[in-house]
Amino acid sequence: MDQTQWLGDLPTWITTVAIVIAALQFFNDRKRRAAEESRESKAQATGLTAWIVSDVADPDLKPKPLGVVISNTSGSTFHDIEVTVKIGGKQTAAPINLEIMPPGQYFIAYTPRSEERLWQFAKIVERYAGELQPYMNTSGFQIMSMRFADNLNQRWSTDARAVLTAIPPNAK
Repeated sequence: MDQTQWLGDLPTWITTVAIVIAALQFFNDRKRRAAEESRESKAQATGLTAWIVSDVADPDLKPKPLGVVISNTSGSTFHDIEVTVKIGGKQTAAPINLEIMPPGQYFIAYTPRSEERLWQFAKIVERYAGELQPYMNTSGFQIMSMRFADNLNQRWSTDARAVLTAIPPNAK
């Protein structure tokens, strides 16, 4: 094989190298876009948080009214929310279930002696007459888990440490 024959294949080699570089660039861009989408999706889901509170407005009232504050700071709605709660060291008999959660902070009173329901209807925190104080130094009063869907219908869950995990679409 002489040098002119090899030079004749030079455009083919250049084209091949260009295609390989373009393919690598395409796959890197696709991976970067997928990571950005995941980060953006997770950013919305981190906007939903919850914690146990008691009403300390009347120091003489025993037992103190208890409940959960659920906060949505994402600017979007969440759907099909289920919050599992531990009060007094025991998981409550029923979770909190909400069909939709608009942005804002809501207080849901715990009424274990109620004939009708364990959890009352959500009230906007700003309109609640009492003084809500979170439980921060006990594991006996905590959110055990949350399951919910964001406005893109991505399902999420959190555990007792509020670690956020995406639920695969085919999982229940």
